[in-house]
Amino acid sequence: MKPISSILQPKPAQSTTPVTPGDYSEILLRDAVKQYPFIAKHNPMVALGSGGSENYAETWPADEEGDAANPRPKEFPIGRVGVQVFKPNAFKASDLAAEFLHIDPKANAARDALRKSMSSDQLAKLKKEAADYGESIRSGQSEDRAVQNAIDSALRGYTTGQWPKEANDRMNYSPQQRKILDDLKQYMVTGK
Repeated sequence: MKPISSILQPKPAQSTTPVTPGDYSEILLRDAVKQYPFIAKHNPMVALGSGGSENYAETWPADEEGDAANPRPKEFPIGRVGVQVFKPNAFKASDLAAEFLHIDPKANAARDALRKSMSSDQLAKLKKEAADYGESIRSGQSEDRAVQNAIDSALRGYTTGQWPKEANDRMNYSPQQRKILDDLKQYMVTGK
């Protein structure tokens, strides 16, 4: 994998040669960092995943080793964040940016602030809007973790457009909550 600084260099005009998995990873990362500069702070690596995962992607934080059933991919050395993409035809730069919301300290602070500010009505709506909530419960995760995953989904939905406008509107965010979300979105697109 190339360092981000080399990936960000302008590329020559595209040829008709088929894109290789390495090219795909470099192009995706380059485009994502251009649109969402906060990603560069994580010095990430991107690779195509294999094995027919049902997920679109899987993010490997710098210190996560995995386990016997799901070990850390060899192409991601410990100390580097890695993202495996399993469905490249349906995975855009904004989706890659959304993956980094799981590990970014400012995004985690926004998630915690949003969670603390949510009313019981909003939490009930969140559980209906975020498919991540039901999937988390079905996979045996705790209620607390399922709510955290649902709030992560709401962050992605608002900041990268993964949720339709109507779903965001149904959350009935307060002005304070919109400020949390808008500040996060601003950070993502400026890196500051």
